[in-house]
Amino acid sequence: MNKKLVNKADGAVDEALSGYVAANAGLQLLEGHRVVVRADIDSLIAQGKVTLLSGGGSGHEPAQSGYVGHGMLSAVVCGDIFASPPPAAIFAALKAIASPAGTLVIVTNYTGDRLNFGIAVERAKAEGMKVAVVIVGDDCALPNTGNSAGRRGLAGTVLVHKLAGAKAELGCGLAEVFDTAFNAAKNAATMSVSLSPCIVPGRDPSFHLEKNEMEFGLGVHGEPGIRKMEVQPAEVVIKWMLDHLTSQDPEYQHFYAKPGSDVALMINNLGGTSVLELLIIAKSAIKYLTIFNVARVYIGRFMTSLEMAGVSLTVLNLCDKDWIQYLDFQTTAPAWHNSFDANS
Repeated sequence: MNKKLVNKADGAVDEALSGYVAANAGLQLLEGHRVVVRADIDSLIAQGKVTLLSGGGSGHEPAQSGYVGHGMLSAVVCGDIFASPPPAAIFAALKAIASPAGTLVIVTNYTGDRLNFGIAVERAKAEGMKVAVVIVGDDCALPNTGNSAGRRGLAGTVLVHKLAGAKAELGCGLAEVFDTAFNAAKNAATMSVSLSPCIVPGRDPSFHLEKNEMEFGLGVHGEPGIRKMEVQPAEVVIKWMLDHLTSQDPEYQHFYAKPGSDVALMINNLGGTSVLELLIIAKSAIKYLTIFNVARVYIGRFMTSLEMAGVSLTVLNLCDKDWIQYLDFQTTAPAWHNSFDANS
């Protein structure tokens, strides 16, 4: 039996959002929609600042609703568990945060999200709203085919939120905020490993792994990865992941940074991994990345797959000298973790 602390499976998302807003005075729900909005949105718009919207299926908490707040997102649209939100809800969110300075929409690279956000954005533009879109596909598990269609949006999306959110909060225009988000998305790469499946309330496990088996390169909804193997020591697993992430093979090369470059490292708990394991993983990952200057390290739950046991590693090339400042920029987003400085 799959045990969950919910009331009704089909009401889990709405109850979770209500609980999240009840616990955070800086957030509010848009009436009639699964949209979390900054409580000070009217003040933000009155100041003429660019607003930021993101969203997607639920079940990845704290993504994306946990990143609404000063210095990050203005609003987030939530769908059912592992399902894209409908265009009507996305359009309602765009209307609620419409700013004379414009709105940047950050979309993870999944077919449903691209389709539904695309429909809503076109409708918003038709009604005179100023909107730009950035697609994030930081997944580096799949072969590089020359286009990004197969590269899924993973935990690197959170770093895009942070950089773009700081830029917008500082009063930069839509073109500048877009450029920062676009370049951040282009310079982030993520690789994941899973030790167990996730279980949507009221359903069976999303996939199967043998008792002593792990799988590399899964998507956050349990989409198939690229390799299964017996469970190995953490340092072996991390080496394999980062070998793949930093590969110079043209078929797989997604991450570009010269030796000595500043990078940020995100160690993301996929849901059911202990802090003990995360810290062991951090030790191995930082040691592996000594070819670079690991300027910031983030450890915790950033984008989960319900209770999946596993981890994803994201490496961001800090190719803009101001990006460390933007990562350190103050935010009230409840789910953002302050970084470790591996060089202090």
